Amino acid sequence: MKRNGFTLVELMIVVVIIGVLAALAIPRFTKASMKSKASEPRTVLKHIYEAALEYYQQYGSYPKASPWGGIWFFNNATTKNTNWRNPPGFKVDRPTGYPRFTYLFWSKKNHFRAYAWGWAPDSWDAQMRKINDLSIDENGVIRGGTIMAH
Repeated sequence: MKRNGFTLVELMIVVVIIGVLAALAIPRFTKASMKSKASEPRTVLKHIYEAALEYYQQYGSYPKASPWGGIWFFNNATTKNTNWRNPPGFKVDRPTGYPRFTYLFWSKKNHFRAYAWGWAPDSWDAQMRKINDLSIDENGVIRGGTIMAH
């Protein structure tokens, strides 16, 4: 007797194997994705730091946040848009995709600080990752923040 196709038992075994593989793979993928998202603010802050140093070496001061001082916002994560504004003469590439953090820059004479705020209610998933505010200063020291991919 010639069989065409698979028996119900064979199909059920394949379904169970696929289910077990998915149960093992999905949590690992989720954890890797969360770690990747958690590394974004440190990477962007380092880019801001490098751009600020380059600007300082060229002009002898850090870029002014505005003509009146204050704070320069690169973006606003609460708006869920991908707009990215650089201070004049200062170039930092925006993160890919939608922003998870609001990035800002403050400078005064020979000092600056750049911040990554993940507290905005619509900051995509910064809140879900328990990532708090981070900052970097003119010495390249990153402070603050709790980067815990749970």
